[in-house]
Amino acid sequence: MTTMALAIVSSLAILAVIPALSVVYREFLDRTGLRASILLSLEISAGSLLVWLLASLLVPGVASSPLEFPTAALAAVGGFLASLTVRDTTSRVLPALLFSLGWSALVFVPVALVVLFPTAVSLGAGAGPLDLGGALPVHVAVGGGALVVLTFARNWAVEDRSHVRPRSWLLWIAGVVIWAGWTIGYVGLEVGLDSVVTPRIITNAIVAPLLGVIGWLVGQRIRTATTTPIGAVAGLLSGIVAIAPGCAYFTPLWAGLTGAVAGLAGSIFVSGWVRRTGRHAWFIVGAHLLAGIIGLLMIGIFGTGFGFIYDGQTTLVVTQFLSIIAVVVWSTGISLVLWLLVRRAAVSSRRRRLQRGVA
Repeated sequence: MTTMALAIVSSLAILAVIPALSVVYREFLDRTGLRASILLSLEISAGSLLVWLLASLLVPGVASSPLEFPTAALAAVGGFLASLTVRDTTSRVLPALLFSLGWSALVFVPVALVVLFPTAVSLGAGAGPLDLGGALPVHVAVGGGALVVLTFARNWAVEDRSHVRPRSWLLWIAGVVIWAGWTIGYVGLEVGLDSVVTPRIITNAIVAPLLGVIGWLVGQRIRTATTTPIGAVAGLLSGIVAIAPGCAYFTPLWAGLTGAVAGLAGSIFVSGWVRRTGRHAWFIVGAHLLAGIIGLLMIGIFGTGFGFIYDGQTTLVVTQFLSIIAVVVWSTGISLVLWLLVRRAAVSSRRRRLQRGVA
């Protein structure tokens, strides 16, 4: 398979993740009905993809790279995910659309350029963090934005919509599609098929999510004395996110440990914050931000041949940590400004909805 063909297949696989994520995150989407919700998701994803393509034209070296289209697909996923906490807060279309487009232009684009195209922005190829699957521009950055909205809209009454979750079999199908889509996407982001690296990516992308399921269910059992299908899918998603940055750099042992830690930590974190705030959208922070951070730090510790346990050097651990801090600070800062700008529209929508409820 040629490099360009692999890039196209990878892009399509990543884009296929979006409708599956829409199923898993159905309770966080707007309350305007299924058809309107699907239309808004398409608008947000397409808009975010277009933002990346337009921005990439301005940076020499990006438009000619085989990573351009897979990164465009990552932009579409990131824009969709970034809109979820806003859509959970208000049913208005404009706030979610403006927030996601602004986030894509001001957060995803610069972070993706630095992480995935360092030489195009005059950075050394080995100077930045290791992040094969785009955990920093997608999952960590999305989590930073979610923190802002959940914090500044914490006093807004949000109804419990867990009853709209799809049936268990549909959740599992969506989980498998997400799993397969990201696995193919990770292979494509490696930009080429290799007899050593490609099998390692596929193996780790299988092992980590499976251990993520176990970790999440163990945490769920500890905190709530239950195990549920949505918990299993949540663990699968945590493992997928956690292995994103390091799927080419771990042995299966460390990949499994990464997935298990992400699942366990995410389960305990989410159950605690949901119980404390009543907002189920804290799941986005646990499954994306927390799992992404764990995966990025694990590279510095367990990366095969260069991690701390192999050479005793902390340089990569520090680089990964500082990169996480930089992205979280940037994303939260930009997201705060964006939220304040779109908040007025969200507030007016909420007031009208409350007035109709009183009437």
